[in-house]
Amino acid sequence: MVARHQFLWVQLSFLIGFSLTIMPISSDMEFINPQWMVLIVAYWSIYTPDKTGIVTAWVWGLLLDVALGTHMGIHALSLALVSYMSIILYLRLRMYPLWQQMFFIWLIAGLDKLVSFQLMNVFIPISAQWDYWTSTLITCLIWPFALFMMKWYQQKIRM
Repeated sequence: MVARHQFLWVQLSFLIGFSLTIMPISSDMEFINPQWMVLIVAYWSIYTPDKTGIVTAWVWGLLLDVALGTHMGIHALSLALVSYMSIILYLRLRMYPLWQQMFFIWLIAGLDKLVSFQLMNVFIPISAQWDYWTSTLITCLIWPFALFMMKWYQQKIRM
């Protein structure tokens, strides 16, 4: 019963990240919107890789594809890659100082954006401006706050 209870609380954190991601924002301010799902997927993949993983990230990515109206599998693949990269490096990432963790988050947020951009470009030729990549930096800068909040949340649900 406890494992199911913890699973539901973890999924609630994914739902919060999902809601923050699809929340409407002015098109002028969209470039500063952090990649909330990348933060959530990276945190749970680093700190509890046995409870959440690639399949969880893939399912939430599919839900994100449906909610945003993108082609099926674009966000699913990019979030699964974020989860995979976090899981294979989770022991090292836990020991890294905060600035190195922030650099890693910047890299995987960039990977998420790059994969999404390339897959969208297959269907509809688009060009990325500098502001398309700004959210990776914002995501990186939010990581310390997200890390603090998620650790507090994890202690509250006793994982």
